[in-house]
Amino acid sequence: MGKKILETFTNNLGFKILAVLFAFVLWLVVYNLNDPIKTKTFTTTVSVTGKDAVVDMGKWPTIKESDKTISFSVSGKRSYLSNLDDSDFYASADLSNIVISKDDPSSATVKVDIGCTKYKSSVTFNGGDHTIPVAIENYMQKQFEVKVSVSGDLSGAKAIGDNPQANPRVVKIGGPESIVSTIASANVSIKVDENTIVTDNQITDRGDLVLLNENGDEVDQSALDIDSQYNSIEVTVDVLSTKEVPLKCSYTGTPAGGKGVLAVNLSEESVELKGSAEDMNNITSIDVGPIDISGATSDVKTSVDLSGYLPDGVSLVNSGKAKLNVEIQIETNASATMTLDSSHIAYDGLADGEKLSFVTDKTSVIVSGTQSDIDSLSGSTLRGKIDVSGLSVGTHTVTVTLSLDDSKYTWGEIKVQIVIEKEQSTDTGTGSDSSSGSGTGSSENGNNNNNNSNNNSNNSDSGTGNNTGSDGSSGSTTGN
Repeated sequence: MGKKILETFTNNLGFKILAVLFAFVLWLVVYNLNDPIKTKTFTTTVSVTGKDAVVDMGKWPTIKESDKTISFSVSGKRSYLSNLDDSDFYASADLSNIVISKDDPSSATVKVDIGCTKYKSSVTFNGGDHTIPVAIENYMQKQFEVKVSVSGDLSGAKAIGDNPQANPRVVKIGGPESIVSTIASANVSIKVDENTIVTDNQITDRGDLVLLNENGDEVDQSALDIDSQYNSIEVTVDVLSTKEVPLKCSYTGTPAGGKGVLAVNLSEESVELKGSAEDMNNITSIDVGPIDISGATSDVKTSVDLSGYLPDGVSLVNSGKAKLNVEIQIETNASATMTLDSSHIAYDGLADGEKLSFVTDKTSVIVSGTQSDIDSLSGSTLRGKIDVSGLSVGTHTVTVTLSLDDSKYTWGEIKVQIVIEKEQSTDTGTGSDSSSGSGTGSSENGNNNNNNSNNNSNNSDSGTGNNTGSDGSSGSTTGN
């Protein structure tokens, strides 16, 4: 039985092998007719590595995002290509293989390697090597101290300390010189409110690193070489107690001309301080003086920095109120026109047997002094004194001395006209009106003259005497 089967296989063996080969070829023909070779275009994004190799050369490579997207054609059987899409391909460029142009050192190219995750041996990449352009410029690295800002307010009598700390305190920023050279500061900010957690009088929070140029505009960090540890910066800040205290200003010296100080005006009546409770216990007020006003002829105006009057460890809650404006108001000069009645002018030196009268009953006098001193004269009576010693009978012009404090007031020269006359002698007889006017004899008239002299002397001392000349019949003078 086995022999018969063997003879069946070996009988016409050549024809049988030829038939198998023919069938295989026919299968290939039919297969290729139904599944032909096709070409298809795909797109993928290039991943770039090896930047450090360029940085080590002191250069910085920049590849445009648009150049990182490449398209390429692939050939293969239709059945394979139909099962492929963009996600099945990858592309990479290693910048350590960068080729810098000899003619233009600012430009370069790098080869792109393209691969497929499916049917690696069944597809063919067309078009030869792919490259993408790379811009080259000098590499720069700078170091910046991180500036911390804290905004917001805490609840209660608490305030943020003046020296918040960043961790790390210094950051290194690298990248293309055209960008790094524009960076002016590295900053981090946090915000506090009534819900902020305070532990052991301290707040700990994190904030994003922000780079600013000289104009205060933010610098794009995507094109820079920044360590990932700088993505979030830790901030710690002390929490202090607050206290509001009044402000005052003392002064030394006196203004010119004996003027006084009317008022001391400050732009702020009080200020809020912050610090440890221990540091602020003994602060009850802040005196920004003394300010020297010696010889001042007008208001003294100045400004002071309150920070300079605070002890160590104590500062202002609002640093914007550090400048305090001070105005010390000095009395101004004033003048008043007053009337001097002749009845309020005392006189000395009138000889016995003479009488004195004034040509004018009233004389206007301009008195000057500080406003307050001039105001104090309101409603008062102006008094004066003259000396007629040695003057003969007749009309004279004499100078009046006012009974005012010449250290406070000034006035011009005051002159009045007086008339000195001999008193008429009186008769001892009776029957005339003139003799009965005084009710005394001539001997009494002499006594009256003596009394008048004494009264005038007393009036001069007191500055309040009123002098009334007697008529001819009485021949007496009464000092009021």
